[in-house]
Amino acid sequence: MNKIKNFFYKLSKNILFVTIIFATVILTVYTITEAIDSSSTNSSTNNSKTSDGNGSAQNNLEDTEIDKIVEDLKVSGNIDNILEKLDEIIYRAQLSGNSKLQEYATNMKKKYELQKELDSVNGLISAMKKKNSSIADVDTQVTKILSVSTIVEDLRGAVSDECLFILESLDEEKVKNLQELMSEVETVFDLKDISSFTVQQRSLLDILFLSKLIEDDMIDNERLDLAKNTISVAITILESYEKQNYIPAEYTKLVDDSDDFSKTGNKAFSVLPEQVVFLGGYFTMKHAPIMYDGHILVAVEDLYQYIDSDIEYMYNNATMVITSPGKTLEIESGKNQAYLNDEPRNIPVPILNYNDVIYMSAEFFAECNDISYKYVADSEFLVLYYNLVQLKNPSVPNQIHKD
Repeated sequence: MNKIKNFFYKLSKNILFVTIIFATVILTVYTITEAIDSSSTNSSTNNSKTSDGNGSAQNNLEDTEIDKIVEDLKVSGNIDNILEKLDEIIYRAQLSGNSKLQEYATNMKKKYELQKELDSVNGLISAMKKKNSSIADVDTQVTKILSVSTIVEDLRGAVSDECLFILESLDEEKVKNLQELMSEVETVFDLKDISSFTVQQRSLLDILFLSKLIEDDMIDNERLDLAKNTISVAITILESYEKQNYIPAEYTKLVDDSDDFSKTGNKAFSVLPEQVVFLGGYFTMKHAPIMYDGHILVAVEDLYQYIDSDIEYMYNNATMVITSPGKTLEIESGKNQAYLNDEPRNIPVPILNYNDVIYMSAEFFAECNDISYKYVADSEFLVLYYNLVQLKNPSVPNQIHKD
């Protein structure tokens, strides 16, 4: 919120200057376009007259003349030299009575004069940005707003070819709907250093963007099928890496324990260990993940390995209190409501005690601890990927049940 306030404060200070600059740029670009269109229209008209036999023979350029003009412009170099050369061509055309060449060269001269003016304005903007950081901030924000298509370009190389293909097929209005997600992604990943991205990070980006498109009904038919298949591949990749963290004996026990839980009731289902991915985490789960009433639950002991915290049971174990830096979470047994720093929070599924192990909704855990996550319901897959590790010593897991 403070960032937004600061942005609008800076915007209000510099809005007049920025408005004038960008208005000049837009007017210049428009004028260039008009000049080019005029040149194209006039050239087309003259060509039509010539083909109809109404044009003068002197208006027909010989191949040698065209080659000479092109060669002169090639060696002219900068815009000032090109303008000087165009003046010579206009003068020669007047002397020879070649009105078509004169008109063409005149319009080309207008184009380069306007290009020179545009370059001057861009130079002024660059100079002001270097001198004033507030203007630089405003310019960055305005550029992002005006160029929503840059979202696709920024992701080139960071996502799969399939994901990029789908993104490129979107119209501008739909791309705008990705701006909020793009802002979040930019806080997690350095898109200026795409070459350093891991396979897991690229797969995660596929999941985030394609899931957004599907959830918001922005794609259909073949693109929808392609998106689902691409997400499936990305999930398989993340699950494969997660599974490698477990030794076979540990993995088998977790699978068996989760299967046992699935037999306890109609709302109980099993979950494979790799269906819960701790991206950037290094600790394996000691207790089997489970699914209850459509939500993945993970043992509190396994979740809080990543956060410096303590747990205390109160009122004959009816209430669980978890304290961590800046947070106090109170959860009462059997209730769908908890309190985070005395503020009520809804829990999708009450905490559950199974085989003397306390389980909590992994999504609720992430939300309470400001951890970014994504749950793909169709695949019953959950990945926690940002701000996961909150430990003074990241290499040592927290023991929430202190001896």
